[in-house]
Amino acid sequence: MKRNAVAVVVAILSAMLAAPLFAQDSAIGLWKNVESDKVTLIRTYEEGGKLLGKIEKVLKNNVEDTAATCNKDKPMAGLQLIWDMQKDGDRWSGGKLLDPETGRVVNCRLETEEGGKVLKVRGSIAFLSKTQTWTRSE
Repeated sequence: MKRNAVAVVVAILSAMLAAPLFAQDSAIGLWKNVESDKVTLIRTYEEGGKLLGKIEKVLKNNVEDTAATCNKDKPMAGLQLIWDMQKDGDRWSGGKLLDPETGRVVNCRLETEEGGKVLKVRGSIAFLSKTQTWTRSE
Protein backbone atom coordinates (compact mmCIF):
# COMPACT_ATOMS: atom_id res chain seq x y z
CA MET A 1 0.00 0.00 0.00
CA LYS A 2 2.80 2.38 0.96
CA ARG A 3 4.68 1.58 -2.27
CA ASN A 4 1.63 2.43 -4.35
CA ALA A 5 1.25 5.80 -2.63
CA VAL A 6 4.93 6.60 -3.21
CA ALA A 7 4.64 5.56 -6.88
CA VAL A 8 1.61 7.82 -7.34
CA VAL A 9 3.39 10.79 -5.72
CA VAL A 10 6.49 10.23 -7.89
CA ALA A 11 4.33 10.02 -11.04
CA ILE A 12 2.49 13.24 -10.20
CA LEU A 13 5.71 15.13 -9.43
CA SER A 14 7.32 13.86 -12.64
CA ALA A 15 4.34 15.04 -14.69
CA MET A 16 4.39 18.45 -13.01
CA LEU A 17 8.10 18.92 -13.69
CA ALA A 18 7.88 17.71 -17.29
CA ALA A 19 4.87 19.87 -18.23
CA PRO A 20 6.86 23.11 -18.67
CA LEU A 21 9.33 21.31 -20.95
CA PHE A 22 6.55 20.19 -23.28
CA ALA A 23 4.81 23.55 -23.12
CA GLN A 24 7.92 25.32 -24.39
CA ASP A 25 7.61 23.49 -27.74
CA SER A 26 4.25 25.23 -28.15
CA ALA A 27 3.55 28.28 -30.30
CA ILE A 28 1.86 29.81 -27.26
CA GLY A 29 3.89 32.41 -25.37
CA LEU A 30 5.67 35.74 -25.66
CA TRP A 31 7.71 36.21 -28.84
CA LYS A 32 10.22 38.83 -29.92
CA ASN A 33 10.39 40.10 -33.51
CA VAL A 34 13.60 42.09 -34.03
CA GLU A 35 13.68 44.60 -36.89
CA SER A 36 16.30 47.21 -37.74
CA ASP A 37 14.46 50.09 -36.06
CA LYS A 38 12.39 48.35 -33.36
CA VAL A 39 11.65 45.22 -31.37
CA THR A 40 8.06 44.04 -31.14
CA LEU A 41 6.85 41.69 -28.41
CA ILE A 42 3.90 39.54 -29.48
CA ARG A 43 1.83 37.42 -27.09
CA THR A 44 0.26 34.32 -28.69
CA TYR A 45 -2.51 32.46 -26.89
CA GLU A 46 -5.17 29.84 -27.51
CA GLU A 47 -8.84 30.69 -27.28
CA GLY A 48 -11.71 28.47 -28.38
CA GLY A 49 -9.30 25.98 -29.97
CA LYS A 50 -7.72 28.67 -32.18
CA LEU A 51 -4.42 30.47 -31.85
CA LEU A 52 -4.40 34.27 -31.71
CA GLY A 53 -1.70 36.88 -31.20
CA LYS A 54 -1.57 40.48 -30.00
CA ILE A 55 1.22 43.01 -29.86
CA GLU A 56 2.17 43.43 -26.23
CA LYS A 57 4.66 46.27 -26.66
CA VAL A 58 7.05 47.95 -29.07
CA LEU A 59 10.59 48.88 -28.04
CA LYS A 60 12.82 51.46 -29.71
CA ASN A 61 16.38 51.75 -28.40
CA ASN A 62 15.36 49.35 -25.57
CA VAL A 63 12.68 51.77 -24.35
CA GLU A 64 8.94 51.10 -24.65
CA ASP A 65 7.47 53.19 -27.47
CA THR A 66 3.97 53.95 -26.18
CA ALA A 67 3.37 56.31 -29.12
CA ALA A 68 3.85 53.58 -31.77
CA THR A 69 0.83 53.34 -34.05
CA CYS A 70 -0.22 51.17 -36.97
CA ASN A 71 -1.16 52.54 -40.40
CA LYS A 72 -4.65 53.41 -39.12
CA ASP A 73 -3.30 55.50 -36.23
CA LYS A 74 -4.33 52.88 -33.68
CA PRO A 75 -1.88 52.06 -30.88
CA MET A 76 0.37 49.11 -31.68
CA ALA A 77 0.13 47.79 -28.11
CA GLY A 78 -2.93 45.55 -27.93
CA LEU A 79 -3.31 45.30 -31.73
CA GLN A 80 -4.66 41.90 -32.87
CA LEU A 81 -1.94 40.61 -35.19
CA ILE A 82 -2.87 36.92 -35.64
CA TRP A 83 -6.28 35.23 -35.59
CA ASP A 84 -8.18 32.08 -36.62
CA MET A 85 -5.09 29.84 -36.60
CA GLN A 86 -6.00 26.14 -36.43
CA LYS A 87 -3.77 23.32 -35.21
CA ASP A 88 -2.42 21.37 -38.19
CA GLY A 89 -0.17 18.58 -36.89
CA ASP A 90 2.99 20.24 -35.54
CA ARG A 91 2.08 23.67 -36.91
CA TRP A 92 -0.76 26.20 -36.98
CA SER A 93 -2.33 27.28 -40.27
CA GLY A 94 -5.50 28.55 -41.91
CA GLY A 95 -5.49 31.86 -40.08
CA LYS A 96 -4.71 35.47 -40.86
CA LEU A 97 -1.81 37.81 -40.13
CA LEU A 98 -2.01 41.62 -40.14
CA ASP A 99 0.91 43.70 -41.37
CA PRO A 100 0.50 46.71 -39.05
CA GLU A 101 2.67 48.93 -41.27
CA THR A 102 0.47 48.56 -44.36
CA GLY A 103 -2.82 47.27 -42.96
CA ARG A 104 -2.61 44.31 -45.35
CA VAL A 105 -4.08 41.00 -44.12
CA VAL A 106 -2.39 37.84 -45.41
CA ASN A 107 -2.71 34.10 -44.93
CA CYS A 108 -0.57 32.80 -42.10
CA ARG A 109 1.26 29.67 -41.03
CA LEU A 110 3.22 29.22 -37.77
CA GLU A 111 5.72 26.54 -36.87
CA THR A 112 8.07 26.16 -33.90
CA GLU A 113 11.70 25.15 -34.33
CA GLU A 114 14.73 24.54 -32.14
CA GLY A 115 12.68 22.91 -29.39
CA GLY A 116 10.19 25.78 -29.23
CA LYS A 117 12.77 28.58 -28.95
CA VAL A 118 12.00 29.87 -32.45
CA LEU A 119 8.69 30.57 -34.19
CA LYS A 120 8.66 30.72 -37.99
CA VAL A 121 5.85 33.06 -39.07
CA ARG A 122 4.97 32.82 -42.75
CA GLY A 123 2.62 35.28 -44.38
CA SER A 124 1.46 34.70 -47.94
CA ILE A 125 -0.79 36.00 -50.68
CA ALA A 126 -1.28 33.63 -53.62
CA PHE A 127 2.24 32.39 -54.49
CA LEU A 128 4.14 35.25 -52.80
CA SER A 129 5.29 34.70 -49.23
CA LYS A 130 7.60 36.09 -46.56
CA THR A 131 8.83 34.35 -43.42
CA GLN A 132 9.88 36.08 -40.21
CA THR A 133 11.77 34.39 -37.40
CA TRP A 134 10.56 35.27 -33.91
CA THR A 135 12.41 34.17 -30.79
CA ARG A 136 10.82 33.15 -27.50
CA SER A 137 11.00 35.92 -24.96
CA GLU A 138 9.70 33.98 -21.93
